[in-house]
Amino acid sequence: MRIIVSLVVAALMISVLLSFAQDTAVNFSGIWILDKDKSEMGEGGGRRGRGMAATKMIITQEKNKLIVESFRTNRNGEEISSTATYTLDGKKCENAMGNRTGVSTVEWSEDGKSLIIQSEMTFSRNDQEFTVQSEATWSLQKEELMIETTRSTSMGERTSKAVYRVEKK
Repeated sequence: MRIIVSLVVAALMISVLLSFAQDTAVNFSGIWILDKDKSEMGEGGGRRGRGMAATKMIITQEKNKLIVESFRTNRNGEEISSTATYTLDGKKCENAMGNRTGVSTVEWSEDGKSLIIQSEMTFSRNDQEFTVQSEATWSLQKEELMIETTRSTSMGERTSKAVYRVEKK
């Protein structure tokens, strides 16, 4: 009987701790503006440098869902936007990225303070097929959102750090 009571108490404690951990998870919701001075976009400028990062993001995070509307400036100076929806449980998510589709999985870091988004996109150019794999780690530090990304392509590995300041929470 004591064993059963101990097991029930342990199960209740674990349940309460898990519930508390979910309620205290980091929330990335808000309107975020790229801080170009603090960001390190890697080599190349243009499309390979600062052009890779969104200049503005509107992020909505609810329970197990993350919706990210990203704004960029194209080659013609026009602002374009795209929206990606992710689940925060490690399940695969497909999102259109321009005229391509990427597959991503999102999981919380072990400490629950960062999101890790792993993505893969395959596309063709000049009758050649290319695959780009990336891992982006999202974290909040004070009123800044930091996104550190590593991209692996056939041309090698590239890293970047985009820093966003909050415009509105």
